[in-house]
Amino acid sequence: MTEFAPDAQGALTRGGPRSAAAGSPGPRATRAGLLLCLVCVLVYSLNMREIGSLDTVPTRLLPVALFLEHRLTLDSFFRDHPPERPLPYWVQYVGGHYRSSYPVLPALLAVPVYVVAWSLFGDASWARISALAKLSAALIAAVSVLFVYLGIRQFDRETSALGIALVYAFGTSTWSVSSQSLWGHGPAQLFLAVALYATLRGETERRYFGLAGLATGLMMASRPTTVIVGAALLAYALHRDRRWGVTSLLLCAAVTAPVLAYNVLAFGSLQGGYAWLNATHRSFHGVDGPWSTSLGEGLLGLLLSPSRGLFVYSPVLVFAIVGLALSRNDRRRRLFGFLAVALGASIVMLASWSVWWGGHSYGPRLLTDFLPVLTLFLVPVWNRLDRSRPLRVGFLALLIASLWIQAIGAFYYPSPRDRDWNKTPRDVDFAHERLWDWRDPQIVRLLANGPHPVWRPSSGAR
Repeated sequence: MTEFAPDAQGALTRGGPRSAAAGSPGPRATRAGLLLCLVCVLVYSLNMREIGSLDTVPTRLLPVALFLEHRLTLDSFFRDHPPERPLPYWVQYVGGHYRSSYPVLPALLAVPVYVVAWSLFGDASWARISALAKLSAALIAAVSVLFVYLGIRQFDRETSALGIALVYAFGTSTWSVSSQSLWGHGPAQLFLAVALYATLRGETERRYFGLAGLATGLMMASRPTTVIVGAALLAYALHRDRRWGVTSLLLCAAVTAPVLAYNVLAFGSLQGGYAWLNATHRSFHGVDGPWSTSLGEGLLGLLLSPSRGLFVYSPVLVFAIVGLALSRNDRRRRLFGFLAVALGASIVMLASWSVWWGGHSYGPRLLTDFLPVLTLFLVPVWNRLDRSRPLRVGFLALLIASLWIQAIGAFYYPSPRDRDWNKTPRDVDFAHERLWDWRDPQIVRLLANGPHPVWRPSSGAR
């Protein structure tokens, strides 16, 4: 068994002294990471269309408002909205302005892409907006892949870092969900990947814990459901180095404080737009309240449901559990322990949420935020593949299945409205039993319906 021992500064190194094969990436590793990033953008764009939902409409529109009117509201898109007509759930009229029901940080990240395109083309058509949203999402997801790779390179070989980064890029919902539209998941994954990279590098260069705190704050600003994992990263920094841990905490607060202030000023609640969304769950999803799901049902649904289960859509991640068990034998066990407890608590939280299936989407969308952590747990398994043929064959089989299922999401989802699994024969948001129907799972329905045509911009129809 490979032994890991700390050097004089507590670094995670192979066999004692720092190995040349791991640690700070040299020019070759940097070039490999950038090439990987480029390949991801190209693959994510092969379907030549944007795949969103009504949830992503405000994030697609906000960069336009920011560029043209320099404001964080959607007023220009609702000037002619009849007062008596109900607003779509993704926008709220508060304080005399129309505001996105969702966090605004993902839209801010897309602004540079929109600015360049508007400077060149100056076209605000819906087709152009959808294309820019798709490109922005693909870039964000690809950069998250880069930091997953760089993070694993801090303590392991280049080959394992590259291989596991490819699993993350194409064997998970990073491909079928995050890279396809401006969900909050892509930015959350990106900043979690940066936080993990900085935390791992902080083992030898403590100042990187500051970067970890900043990235953690940005992650939580993108997706508040990542707060437990964020707390674990901050706690680990404090555990490793008190001074830099406090710096990490302060930098995280420097990001989250303005976000909370915006929520209070704009919506009158620390939850921001989520406060109203949680109060309207019955009308949109046919549930009694935001926390009405039994824990057992939610856990089984998130992990094993035929149309939403994590291990159904990315079966290779079963080996993340194996990797977590194996990690207790090396020096990473403390960090892995912090992350495992936080991940478990986050899954329990989402399992108790009344809309654990994530509405109309492809696969386990709500667990997408945590994929960098799950991918990190694959490292101990990857390092044992060359020693066990059964392990290697099993891993390869589940990886191929994961790649195939994610490709179905990228090229087949969604189907025409009259054949869309989410809507027919009954809307899954109200017919919740369909989430457990093994006779008509979403993946099989998509294959039967055939691939989605290219060059057709998403209308945002739900």
